Amino acid sequence: MKRYALLYDHVIFNRRGVGIGPGEMASSLGECVSMLINSGETLSDRKSLGKNKAFCNIFVDCWDLVSDVNQFESDVHTVVDESVNNRIGDFCHQEIRRINGLDDDSYAYNIDDVKELYGDLSTDLGINQLLLREGVELVPSYAPIVGRALSNEYSHQGIECHNLFNSDILVPDFDALSWDEIIDLRSDKYIHAFRKVVFDLARSNPDVNEALVNKVQSDLWKLVSESKPNILKTFLTGFLGNLPSPTILNPIGIGSLIKDTYKENKLNNNYGHVFFIQGIRGSES
Repeated sequence: MKRYALLYDHVIFNRRGVGIGPGEMASSLGECVSMLINSGETLSDRKSLGKNKAFCNIFVDCWDLVSDVNQFESDVHTVVDESVNNRIGDFCHQEIRRINGLDDDSYAYNIDDVKELYGDLSTDLGINQLLLREGVELVPSYAPIVGRALSNEYSHQGIECHNLFNSDILVPDFDALSWDEIIDLRSDKYIHAFRKVVFDLARSNPDVNEALVNKVQSDLWKLVSESKPNILKTFLTGFLGNLPSPTILNPIGIGSLIKDTYKENKLNNNYGHVFFIQGIRGSES
């Protein structure tokens, strides 16, 4: 979930089967998500992130995005093409056999396990299709198992967020970052440059993490002789350096400042993703 929070402005949450509101298990969507992803000895501990407004603002209830909630829930399974559903069903039988170490023609397994897996996969596909039909601008991010079930239809249609930072090369221990650190990184000035690079890479690379590692390593060589830009420092230096002049500002000094700022803006545009990852590494220390 932390990877989703870095890649997207908002994460759409499907509340299917979960009571949210006064008198329910969770009083708010943020509290519900906190309860699902947060560890703690008590239920109150697990809900604690739900008190953090910045955390809660990350998540959007998919029911708030559709015109008719009841119709939306009714259409979740019917919207998926029948041939696709049949392939999902065949895959689920094979997957349960694989998990239980059974032969391909064996039926020595609990059919309820197949039904549960089928329901999860079909719902995942149906919700994304319905939200797109509603005109919601979203980037599907299917679970890896969906890619294995329907590799032709759903390869490269979204980013497999779980793969991002799954090695220690870029970020030694991403999962150790706290939610407070993730929330701070969401406001980092380089985050949009980082997201653009990731999405651009995802369009043509099945393994976005490996592609990102290669790009960062390549770009670091280009930055060997350049330092991280500090536009504010440059501006103040240029401004104060002009104070003794007869006029308020020295046109020559301002001209140099514009040139320096342009160069630093170019650095931001070209290497912002590198600086963002550097910021993540700094959060770990």
